[in-house]
Amino acid sequence: MLVPATILGFSMFFLQWFSAGSLQSTAAFAIFNVLWATFFFERWKRYCNRLSYKWGVLNKTNQELELPRAQFKGSMGKNPVTGQPEPVYSVVQRNIWIGLVSAPVVTLCLFLTLYILGTYLHTQLRLSEEYLKNPTIMLFFGKFAPSAVYTICINIFRSVYKYIATWLTDKENHRLQTSYEFHLIWKLLLFNFINSFSSLFYIAFWLQDLDLLRSHLAAQLITNQILDQFPETLMPYAKVQYEKWRLKRELRNEQKKRTARGENVDPNFEALRDQATIESELPEYLGTFDDYLELFLQFGYCFLFSSAFPIAALFALINNVIEIRGDGFKLCNIMQRPFARPANSIGPWQLAFELMGFAAVTTNLALIYVSPPVHEYFSHASDGQLIMAFVVIEHLLIFAKLGMTVIIPTVPRDVAIAMAKTEYDMKLAVKERVRLSRKASLLFYDVFCFSSAHRNLERRLRPKFKQRDGLAVLYGVIQDRVLHQAHEVSRPPHRMMSPLSAL
Repeated sequence: MLVPATILGFSMFFLQWFSAGSLQSTAAFAIFNVLWATFFFERWKRYCNRLSYKWGVLNKTNQELELPRAQFKGSMGKNPVTGQPEPVYSVVQRNIWIGLVSAPVVTLCLFLTLYILGTYLHTQLRLSEEYLKNPTIMLFFGKFAPSAVYTICINIFRSVYKYIATWLTDKENHRLQTSYEFHLIWKLLLFNFINSFSSLFYIAFWLQDLDLLRSHLAAQLITNQILDQFPETLMPYAKVQYEKWRLKRELRNEQKKRTARGENVDPNFEALRDQATIESELPEYLGTFDDYLELFLQFGYCFLFSSAFPIAALFALINNVIEIRGDGFKLCNIMQRPFARPANSIGPWQLAFELMGFAAVTTNLALIYVSPPVHEYFSHASDGQLIMAFVVIEHLLIFAKLGMTVIIPTVPRDVAIAMAKTEYDMKLAVKERVRLSRKASLLFYDVFCFSSAHRNLERRLRPKFKQRDGLAVLYGVIQDRVLHQAHEVSRPPHRMMSPLSAL
């Protein structure tokens, strides 16, 4: 996804650097980015569906058939589909908690985040203006104080908000793990979106300083990419290496004690036990939320303000190349082996990325609108005409994105044909089973009628025939024929073995 955006962004960066970038090239680059993002998402959904069909998880199971999560609470009842006993919780009660408790608390926390951000920006601008008027050493160091205080406060508030969001989602008492993760992810996603992009929106559309926006975006993107490596990979690696060294030392001391006592232990067993002991002390993999969040914020930095900082895709591409190796090293050497979970998509993150793509249309066009070259190029047009043109182009781009989602099929044609064949074979198998069942029922009915007729015939002929050799021979022939037909009915044809066995 980032390679075409990197190539064009690198070209645009040099054009802007040498003051050769025109308004048309900037607008074309922004339009390409938003449409390319839509094309990539559609290709990604096709790739996910292909893998889902390959792994047998494309057709999503009905929610009523899924088992409730272990933390789900409620009065004991029955599943309306399976009839099995399981906890039951009122949907109305859950919606009341979400509407009256979760939504107001999350909204209050988001407004508190905006208030902290506004206070920081106001203080930062005031100190910067004072330093320009009176450039002293104290004001030079003092203008960095708001950034440090804001960073500390927002990190503390992020931890507190994550605890509050988890507690609220636990109280909502969702039945399925997917529903629980959906609501928790959206609570955390809104906070991180406001925390990461509010300052950029303030600089872009309130101050309308594109140079400050470019420098602030570059500093925020590169700093986050560098700092994320320390808590994600380097610090856990150092901690794991220390724990491995400590455990190996304890195991060596224990082995020396056993050797001193004269105990003989198989060295292969010792090596396997030491490896199992060390791996059991590794930290557990907590899920993919942090990894998806990092990609989500990176996507916003690259595409929300692509017309202001075209080279952002290059830094993202370099970070992703390093991140792939870092995540692989983390999963193989730092964390315990995670348990695999079946999934047919990336869940709520797909919707989040697509919404970010639609927001990129508005932000890029708004950045072009507030840029000075637009007002110089269209000096004869009024503000109302420029706003009307902005709205028309925005709607055209949104319709183009929606058209791409309609034109590009989500399921590949070969996968759709394979699914149709499977469904057709299953229908044939069901029809064959019904036909065999009916034939077997008729055959058993004929056997029952034959047995009744045989008894009646034997009762009538017993006085006339003292020896029943002829009747016995006749009965044996008919019985062999009936058994042979029953055997033929019970044996399905070869072409239907696979669907029947699947059923």
